[in-house]
Amino acid sequence: MLPKHNSVTDHIAGNTIIRYTDLDPALLEVDAVVEEQDTNLLLGKSPVIMETVESLPALLRRMEQQIEETPGNVIVRHSTPKRFIAIVYDIDQSPICLEAWVEQALITILQYCEKYRIRTLAMPLLGTHYETLSRETLMNILQNLLIQKRPAYPRHILIYQIE
Repeated sequence: MLPKHNSVTDHIAGNTIIRYTDLDPALLEVDAVVEEQDTNLLLGKSPVIMETVESLPALLRRMEQQIEETPGNVIVRHSTPKRFIAIVYDIDQSPICLEAWVEQALITILQYCEKYRIRTLAMPLLGTHYETLSRETLMNILQNLLIQKRPAYPRHILIYQIE
């Protein structure tokens, strides 16, 4: 179910309606949710701390062997709804987010929407949470991609706020 229609905040780009929502993405009836993340998969709104029986040296060895994700990549989690984890931050770089990474992630997300026939997608304003990109920049990138590529999916994109 889509949030209440408000023509002031609705945008049409290509075949897609973009709508802002104040609702938590967990409350939306969508086919997929986009989450933004960094190359080490450390960022997130609710980290889970688990007890470990590993020794500190073993834990450090495991951390050293962790393979970093590439900025601009998208990881698909096959849950219901699907989760697209967009790698748009690299906390080892300055600035931590680049426009090119966000654009590549959006291109990949749109490809996955086509592949999985995602009709309704919920996503944050990628790259804006840590004030690295402006809302206008992200919306321009998204709208330009939707207009240029005119994908059949998604039909609706719900933009939600990250707290």
